[in-house]
Amino acid sequence: MLSTSLLLSILLILVLGKILGIAAERMGMPSLVGELLTGIILGPMMLGIIHPAAAGSEDPLKFLSDLGILFMMFLMGLSIDIESVMKTNSRSAASITIIGAAIVLALSTALMAVIGMALGQDLYTSVIQGCLIGVGLTSTSTVIGFRYLSEIGDRFSNVFKTLVAVEVTDGIFSIMALAVLLSIVGLLAKGSTGAAIDTNGFMSEVGWSTFKLFLLMLGFMIFVIKFGGVVTDWLLGVSRKSRDEQSIITLSLIVLFAVATLSDWLELTYVIGAFLAGAILAGSPYSSTVIEPRIRAIGYGLFIPIFFAYTGISMDFSALFKAPSIRLAGNLALPCYLLLFLGLLVIVMAGKYIGTRAGCALSGGYKGYEAHRIGVSLMCAGEDALVIVGIGASISASPGGQHIISNELLSIVGLIVIVSSLLAPIFMKRSYEEKDYTPPVASHTRTGLNGKSKGRYRSL
Repeated sequence: MLSTSLLLSILLILVLGKILGIAAERMGMPSLVGELLTGIILGPMMLGIIHPAAAGSEDPLKFLSDLGILFMMFLMGLSIDIESVMKTNSRSAASITIIGAAIVLALSTALMAVIGMALGQDLYTSVIQGCLIGVGLTSTSTVIGFRYLSEIGDRFSNVFKTLVAVEVTDGIFSIMALAVLLSIVGLLAKGSTGAAIDTNGFMSEVGWSTFKLFLLMLGFMIFVIKFGGVVTDWLLGVSRKSRDEQSIITLSLIVLFAVATLSDWLELTYVIGAFLAGAILAGSPYSSTVIEPRIRAIGYGLFIPIFFAYTGISMDFSALFKAPSIRLAGNLALPCYLLLFLGLLVIVMAGKYIGTRAGCALSGGYKGYEAHRIGVSLMCAGEDALVIVGIGASISASPGGQHIISNELLSIVGLIVIVSSLLAPIFMKRSYEEKDYTPPVASHTRTGLNGKSKGRYRSL
């Protein structure tokens, strides 16, 4: 139910979020940094105007925030051009994504396991937390890279084309990894009754569940490539005959909520369904001209800023210094959460850079400076990290148990997104300081299916 306090909260979030978002963009950072700061300023950490609801109670602002997640994943799916990526830079992008993600995921899980046990948690909870954080941090924000390359007139180089492909392969990898992880968490929740878990039976069930999930995702990919565009073109063509673009948007929203509902019913969660719905509609000739601009206006005009602001409201950076400390050497001791933040920041930025250099070397065709520029462009943690980790803040690994991701862990991931967004532009500018650098020029733009421009950089 609408109330004065809810309306005032939305008003403050939108006004302050827009002001700080514009300020962040002028400083070369994504607008999400300003939206996160909006939540921090309005939340308990500073002014205390807006407070997150207590666990178990209804919060309409949280509901709007969850819709922000839904629209973000839908837009993420709309940006996926599977056929185009398979034809262009697919090998190098896949190598960069897989190697970098493996480094970040493995080291994040190991570090979280150590810190979790130091905090008195059991091993499997710490490992699940580490896996979820690791999956989130495999997501990369290429917005900074795209914006910088566009500013210097470089939209046709090997670096730019590779960033476009990595944006897509990163999205596919993170959504697949998230789906598998959530299926495992679901099995843990069902099997957690206080008794010892039958390891053989549990692993068999996990294997079978993962196999079914793989078949489902594989079948969907084949459907998108072969039939998805045809079906959606026909449906949207019927809607187009009314000469009313609103009917196309309505049909797109119907597809979004229908697939999200079906996905949730299949226990893949609504988040996976939202992504898949976007991927289905990405093959339509109306996706870049009608669907994406208007869905982006709805999402980024209301729901997504509320999601980032609500994430900032839930943050508590003071907790980084309140946790028990770990003695490193001599009299040097650091609080566990502060050590976790520093460790994860190094893992994300260094892991993605190393993964990029290794992926470029494995696929071949890159000069040393090109691999370096791609690497520094991918060092920034993406906004999808907050979405994925935010999902963990709303689910538990056992019936009636605590949520997998605590506010402290959510705060750490949010701080990593902010700090990496500050550092990445510095490294990028330094990598382009050669005096003899001249942006490449092409007589045509890259196009995808149906002759329309593809990739997330369309909106820049």
